[in-house]
Amino acid sequence: MIGRLLGKPGGWRARLVEGLSGDVLEIGVGTGANLPYYRNAASVTAIEPDPDRAQKAQAAALQAATQLGISVRIDVAPAECLPYPDAAFDVVVSSLVFCSVADQSLALEEIHRVLRKDGLLWMVEHVRPRTPILARLATFVTPGWRRIAHNCHLDRPTLTLLQDAGWQVEVLRRRGVFVKLRARRGME
Repeated sequence: MIGRLLGKPGGWRARLVEGLSGDVLEIGVGTGANLPYYRNAASVTAIEPDPDRAQKAQAAALQAATQLGISVRIDVAPAECLPYPDAAFDVVVSSLVFCSVADQSLALEEIHRVLRKDGLLWMVEHVRPRTPILARLATFVTPGWRRIAHNCHLDRPTLTLLQDAGWQVEVLRRRGVFVKLRARRGME
């Protein structure tokens, strides 16, 4: 369904990551659906807080590593506590993850920490609706939705949070509540 909203099924994943190069960190890899599309990356490291999904991603990682000829590693960790040294990655990717992280601000601080100075954050996320009545509806529905959808919040103002945290945000595409963006670390 989301694929149809953002373009041809599966196509949005390829468009998000296939042109990325260097050392890439994917936040919230899930079962590894993006992994086959990292065609230009030097290496891909991915985190997933759920051990069962991380185990499923491991199979996708082995297949992607063989297919692409690059190192692909899956670690069990939350976005709020990344187990990597400072300035370890050229690119960080998040696709439909920031709606469910426990602490968006802390996750962004961690991403900022592990990104190299000229690094980029690429995201496809759903965000709080711009229409006031739909925004109120999203806020009303979120408590119940969170319980059945892995802590997914329908009403998070992720774009505002990024900008308020000093990220230089470029919205590349917006369809309803779905946003594709790239962001640079703010001025040091």
